[in-house]
Amino acid sequence: MNHLVQLTFPTIIRPRMIADVAQELGMSPQRIKAIVETPEYRMRLRRTLVLGMSDGARTDWFRRANPQDMSNEQVFHAYDVSNAKAENMRSKLRKDLTSILGQEPSEDQVCFQYIVLLDDFSASGTSAIRQDEKTLVFDGKIPKIVEMLESHEALGGAVAETGLVLIIVVYIASDQAIEHIEKLLPKLTFSKGTIVFKVVHRLGPSLRLDDERDADILALANQDRYFDPEVDDEHGAVGGTSKRLGYADGRLPVILSHNTPNNSIFLLWAEDIQRVRGLFPRVSRHRKRQ
Repeated sequence: MNHLVQLTFPTIIRPRMIADVAQELGMSPQRIKAIVETPEYRMRLRRTLVLGMSDGARTDWFRRANPQDMSNEQVFHAYDVSNAKAENMRSKLRKDLTSILGQEPSEDQVCFQYIVLLDDFSASGTSAIRQDEKTLVFDGKIPKIVEMLESHEALGGAVAETGLVLIIVVYIASDQAIEHIEKLLPKLTFSKGTIVFKVVHRLGPSLRLDDERDADILALANQDRYFDPEVDDEHGAVGGTSKRLGYADGRLPVILSHNTPNNSIFLLWAEDIQRVRGLFPRVSRHRKRQ
C-alpha cells in the first residue's frame, strides 16, 4: 500500500501537470527537464491541493513520499475543509506564489488549480458515486465534493472558478468499481472544470471468485452456518444484494493491511460482534453498539 501511495505523484499527478504546461507553452511533453524548471510548472505545482477521501487515504505517507515536490500546506487529511482552514491555505499559497513570481500574484492566481482526492480502495464504486434510477439524483463522496467545490464557501472559495482539474486517485480498484465510476462520472455536472479518474493498481477481472473455478470456497461461503443475516442491513441494501458473497456481490478474496473490505466474501471479514468470526475481522464504519 505504501508503494502505491508513493507511485501516485510521479505516475499520475506529475505527468498531468507536465502535459498541461507543455500545451500551454507549445513545448514537446518529452522535454521534461525543461518543463519542470519553468515558472509555469512551479506555479501549477504549488496551486495543487491534495485531500483525503477516507481515513485510508494515507495522506501522511503521501506527504513524506514527496517532500521535494509538495509542501505540508498542500496536503490535508480530509476534504471537508473549514472556512478558516481554506483561508489559511490561500494565505500561504499567496506567500509562495510571490516567491515563485518575484512579485505579488493576482487574485485570480491565488487559488488552487488542481484538487487531488486520494482513496485507498474501491470494489463496487457505489460509495464514491451512485445515481438514483428514478430521480437521477447523485449521491456518494464524489458528488458531495463536487457540490462543495461548486460553492463559494470554504474549499469552494479557495479554488479556480474556471479550468479547475479534479483528479480522483484510488490506490486499488476492481474492474467492477472502475466500470461503475467511469460510467457515471461523465453524467456529473462540474461547471468549474474537468474530472479525471485514475487508479494506481487495477485488480483485474480474474480476481473475482468464479462459480466453477472457486466452487469450493463459494460452497463454504454459501453455508448458513458461516453467515449472519444481521449484516444485510440498510447500508448493505445500497449494494443491491446480500453481503454473503460481499457487498454489491463483490466476490473478492481481498485483505488489505489496515482492514478487510466488505466486498470480499463474508467468511473473510465477519466482525467480532457477529455470530460468525471472520478470518480477518473487519472494523466497520457503521459499527453497531453491543
